[in-house]
Amino acid sequence: MKRVRPSPVAHYYDRNTRRFLRFAARGAGATIHRAVWAPGVGSRNEAVNYVHELLLQLLLAPAAASGSRPVVWDLGCGIGASMRYLAERQRGCYAGVTISASQIRLAQRLQPSTAGELHFLQGDFCDAATFDRLHAVSHAAPSLVYLIESFGHATDPRPLLTHSAASLAPEGLMAICDDFPASEAARERPEVRQFAAGWRISSFWTPAEIAAALAPYGLRLVENRDLTSFVELNRVRDRLIARIVGLPDLLGSVGTRIAATPFWGNMRGGTALQRGLKEGSIHYRMLVFGRR
Repeated sequence: MKRVRPSPVAHYYDRNTRRFLRFAARGAGATIHRAVWAPGVGSRNEAVNYVHELLLQLLLAPAAASGSRPVVWDLGCGIGASMRYLAERQRGCYAGVTISASQIRLAQRLQPSTAGELHFLQGDFCDAATFDRLHAVSHAAPSLVYLIESFGHATDPRPLLTHSAASLAPEGLMAICDDFPASEAARERPEVRQFAAGWRISSFWTPAEIAAALAPYGLRLVENRDLTSFVELNRVRDRLIARIVGLPDLLGSVGTRIAATPFWGNMRGGTALQRGLKEGSIHYRMLVFGRR
């Protein structure tokens, strides 16, 4: 039987996830997304869980008011750190999707027995079939659908947004925390293009473009929180990486092949992202959409 090659995004995470975990700073646990040093954050553990706390607030008030157990979907769940954090603080039914076979294996291995009901699925969150599987394991419409640093990997955001909006409970919310271009024109800036290429970003939409795509489904932007100024920049390791990311360019065609690998793609993309965040062409934001 012919072996099916993983997609570029799946290959990127299959090859990089264990390295992300191995070199994560102390206090990050199994969380592989950004640390956010917002006002009141006093430790790395709090910084890497800051976005989780924002999501938790979206869950707690409705759950307390209704007395019902929430259903939550994590689209681009990685190894499930966000789901576990939320489940340990608000019991419910949590279902996550990742396109990476390596991440699915790690997520299932790390699943705690004390947290709520957790389901990890491997699939593409742009496919209708993936949403059918989410509905099958959840048995109810989600009260929260969220994406943390995964929206840009959508090969086509339209079906992702359409299926998400159609799946939400009437009072449900959709949250997207990610890097966004400061404007449509910013997508053409060199650092933005290098970031997208290195991190396998397929869709780099502005918040306004996402809002316009969700509007026909009755979802409007109810919160647009700019977290850019709280993201870590210019760490020692960032400066070291910035010094070496150009080395493959000195090696001709061999260097071109090296630069295209997931390892170097991550470093080159990360360096470009740092530059974009500093120069203002890229923003790190939390967007929340709802019908209320």
